[in-house]
Formats: sequence, structure tokens, C-alpha cells
Amino acid sequence: MRFTHKGQCHCGSIAVELRTDRAPAEQLLGACQCSFCRKHNARAFSDPKARVALTAAAPEHVHHYRFGLATADVILCRNCGVYVAMLLTDDDRIFSVVNVDILDDRRAFTGELESRDFDDETTAGRIARRKARWTPTELIDWPASATRDRDSRTDKNAARQGGP
Repeated sequence: MRFTHKGQCHCGSIAVELRTDRAPAEQLLGACQCSFCRKHNARAFSDPKARVALTAAAPEHVHHYRFGLATADVILCRNCGVYVAMLLTDDDRIFSVVNVDILDDRRAFTGELESRDFDDETTAGRIARRKARWTPTELIDWPASATRDRDSRTDKNAARQGGP
């Protein structure tokens, strides 16, 4: 059986569609222990067999944020502040982990949370894990300027911190 879950940020600027073969109660959700995810109390969905589509209904509200090793983009709504997902871009492939609490049927995701701590990963190890475990993702009506802005900020941050 195929399950489709839809949701959006609070103001509707960024929409999510998640397609998976497993029922919500059967999904293994992550509770990342990084400071960002803990502060947002995020419940993270990722499954390499599933598919995600992220749609920018209001592209000017898509905000990319990077921290730590700067290997992925945190997607936030610039208008309402909701944490939507994290993205890893690898050439023309995009992978994501989705915050299930933005889904309309979030209460159906009742599985126990798996605590995850990735502090000891190398940059190469982190990217390899994400490509193996995160969900293939399609970006629809996504603003190109968000990528350029992100790259510019990442370059400036790397320069301040002594390199990439």
C-alpha cells in the first residue's frame, strides 16, 4: 500500500508531500541531538525508499540556514519561522529529512523516537550517511536565489572560521 502525507509550514509558503510504502505508525523517526533539532523538538523522517516533494508556494519565504559542518541546508520559512526540512544537494540529486510535525496527519506518526548523535562524524562520513539514509527529494518552484544566497553565506562563514 502507498501512503501520501501532505503538510506545510504555518503560513503555507512551503508545502511538503511525502510518499512512502509504510504506515505512519511503522515509521522510525529520529530525534537528532544537535542543538538545532533539540531547540525545535524536531521529529525527523528519512527513508531512502520514500519520496519527498517540497514546493515553494511563496519562494521569497524559503530560507536556507547552515551550521556546524555546513553539509546540509536547514529549510525554514522566512515568514512564519517553521522548520520544514534539511536538504543535502549532491550534483543534481537532492536528499532530505523532513520534520514530520509539519504534516497534516502528524499525530499518526506514533512510533518511538530513535535518539541520534552525529557529533563524531567526519564531513565525508556525514555526507555518505545522508546520501544512504535520507529521502530522495524533488524541489518544485524552488527559488534559485536561495541557493546563491546560501552559497554566499557559507563562503563568508567558512572564511571567518578559517576555511571550509
